Amino acid sequence: MKIAIVYSSLTGNTKKLAEGVFNKIPSNFEKSIFNENDEYDLSEYDIVIPAFWIDRSFPNKSMKNFISKLKNKKIFFMGTMGFFPDSKHGRDCAENTLSIIDESCEVLGYFICNGKVDMNLLKNISKMKAESVGEKAFKAHMLDEKNILRYKILGEHTTDLDVDYASARLNERLLMEDEIAKL
Repeated sequence: MKIAIVYSSLTGNTKKLAEGVFNKIPSNFEKSIFNENDEYDLSEYDIVIPAFWIDRSFPNKSMKNFISKLKNKKIFFMGTMGFFPDSKHGRDCAENTLSIIDESCEVLGYFICNGKVDMNLLKNISKMKAESVGEKAFKAHMLDEKNILRYKILGEHTTDLDVDYASARLNERLLMEDEIAKL
């Protein structure tokens, strides 16, 4: 069984997650890891693992495009986000990702963990001239004192524990796939 991880990383969190999980895939699997900007051909891979950062409740734009083009693959996706993955927002991110996966694909599972918020994004938001009620509310929400504290603490992720947890979930699914293939 051939496995490919393709990742996109803005702050380094998703790269750490992707590389950590890649290193923990059992040696009986043939595996490759690619940055989204690398040249690669996924036609020979059985399982594709897109790893991305969340942007506006979806995989970042380039990975959203990549995921939506996958056909006839088994997929396990991984994401990092600057909020709680077990929140309503986190569940929405998972559902939004599932909604862009082609029906010809089989989803083996997924893992989403906390990650850094790009501090340049927050700086840009602070400079943003909010004109509409929605823009004013968005700016106030993002720059709220409580959220700034959350972003600081969440910025300590991706941790080794996050990598271990994602690896355990993925490797369990890989074991199942391997055993089922032997039937």
